Amino acid sequence: MSTLITGGNGFVGSALAKKLLEQGEDVRVTIRKESNTSAIDGLDVEKVYADVRDQGAIAKALKGCRKLYHTAALYKVWLPDDQELHDVNVEGTRIVMQEALRQEVAKVVLTSSIAALGITADGEPSDEQVRFNLWDTRLPYEISKYESEEVAGEFVKQGLPLVIVRPSLVLGEQDFYPTPSGQLVLDVLHGRYLFYLDGGINLVDINDVIAGHCAAMDQGKIGESYNLGNNQNNISLKELFSLIGEVSGVSAPWIKIPYSVALAYANISLLMANYVTHKPPLFAPGALEVLHLFKKMDSTKAIGELGLPQTSLRETIRRTVDWYRENDYWSTT
Repeated sequence: MSTLITGGNGFVGSALAKKLLEQGEDVRVTIRKESNTSAIDGLDVEKVYADVRDQGAIAKALKGCRKLYHTAALYKVWLPDDQELHDVNVEGTRIVMQEALRQEVAKVVLTSSIAALGITADGEPSDEQVRFNLWDTRLPYEISKYESEEVAGEFVKQGLPLVIVRPSLVLGEQDFYPTPSGQLVLDVLHGRYLFYLDGGINLVDINDVIAGHCAAMDQGKIGESYNLGNNQNNISLKELFSLIGEVSGVSAPWIKIPYSVALAYANISLLMANYVTHKPPLFAPGALEVLHLFKKMDSTKAIGELGLPQTSLRETIRRTVDWYRENDYWSTT
């Protein structure tokens, strides 16, 4: 019996496939025909072409699988058409969960995100009980990840044995695309940020995230969610940029600007992206807003129940920077 990983060529999906293979599992992954498969090239996995929006393809991909990791999602802070986020992250999740229930999969782990987490009124880190409350942000990705969790919850009520894991911003090796998390590091390395502002986020090591996924499958409680972050890594943007600069030897942004000025710049960048460049802006207004709100994560539950590792952020950033350098994403020459 195989284990299926949807989105198996992605940052989390490919790292998970590698770990499961090391543990002796038979692994099947879904990819799309236009996917970049660099992260899984050379791995002994069964590749199946399937878009999560295609119920027939998902049904075939799941056939004979006992376990399912649903990691497939669009992780974008800007798209020309936001509807695609809903179609993939919400309706795609509905299709995958529907098939998992129909085929009586033994257990499902859904990869959600810190995006689906709310923030506390007093600024303390959010645990799993803090409901999403950022409806006024202009970041459809956040809403789509919350709604995908809600869809998954509907199937738990119907008997689907499902656990939700919620990584914070993930950094590490093999981020080929790169994801917006990795792009943030690259933007600092390339000197694209001329300033910083108040705000921050939680970050986590890719290896810790994969350990959390495996533990959630083995011992996670059905119907529960687990924050996969690092309790020491609720870090301000200033501290994060400085740490990246220190580890890599580049000059970190040192000019602080008011949020209102940064938001005005982000709005201009968005207009340029929408009507001129048709490429992602350096900062989308919604992403800037979420960073300014400083969404902190409390992962105490996952540490206690799943044994979630807590790799130091300095070590994570060192490995991330080294990998980008070794793979020609960034050069010091």
